[in-house]
Amino acid sequence: MMRQATLLLILSVSVQGAADRAAARVDQILQSYIQAIGGQAAIDRIQTREVRADRRHGPKLTYYWQKPNKVLLVTKKARIGYDGSGGWVLSKKKHITKLAKGAQKPLEMDANPIRYVHLKALYSEIDPAPAEEVDGAKMDVLVAPNDIGVTKFYFDPSTHLLARIEETGETSAYYKQTTELLDYKEVDGVRLPFRIIHSSNEPGIGTEDIRISKIEQNLDLKPDIFSKPNGITVVLGGKR
Repeated sequence: MMRQATLLLILSVSVQGAADRAAARVDQILQSYIQAIGGQAAIDRIQTREVRADRRHGPKLTYYWQKPNKVLLVTKKARIGYDGSGGWVLSKKKHITKLAKGAQKPLEMDANPIRYVHLKALYSEIDPAPAEEVDGAKMDVLVAPNDIGVTKFYFDPSTHLLARIEETGETSAYYKQTTELLDYKEVDGVRLPFRIIHSSNEPGIGTEDIRISKIEQNLDLKPDIFSKPNGITVVLGGKR
């Protein structure tokens, strides 16, 4: 009995040690990422953002974002909003429909691509994974389970910036959605990607290549622009 108890104790200590090392590795990668972006203080100073972009072979895009997760996308054809709990789509003909479940996620990624500094708050479980090669370059990898699959985050070990996100199981157990974050540039002391590419191996889903031309932060936005407009014209914002 004593021998068995000793073995169980050794196993328990070993398992706990592995868990502690994994947690420390997650913290190391995330802290390096935060510092590479500009540091927590610089990130926390950003309360609102306006992003002007072009979608390749598509319309011009303007995103409005307000901390922590309110988003409005304006195009010539529609306005798509998310108020932090629910979303809506207002067509050019003033028809309002409900935003599909999960559709707010790419909006948040495009308007606030550094949202993953809060990775530990977004996912209840995160673990380090073996390094993987992306386009011939080795990447540090973190993995988090989602509803029916996993989400993998790829960090460039030379810059410590988040370079790629792969999601399996967000829409189906069989398909993978990939987001590439490229061309980081500094704006107001914070480094943001100026090119975002969304792709999927799901049939009928094409590649979306978003190229950002201008980012302004800490603008005085009117809070009601993120709310369902009920067909009423809403003034978008104000001065910085």
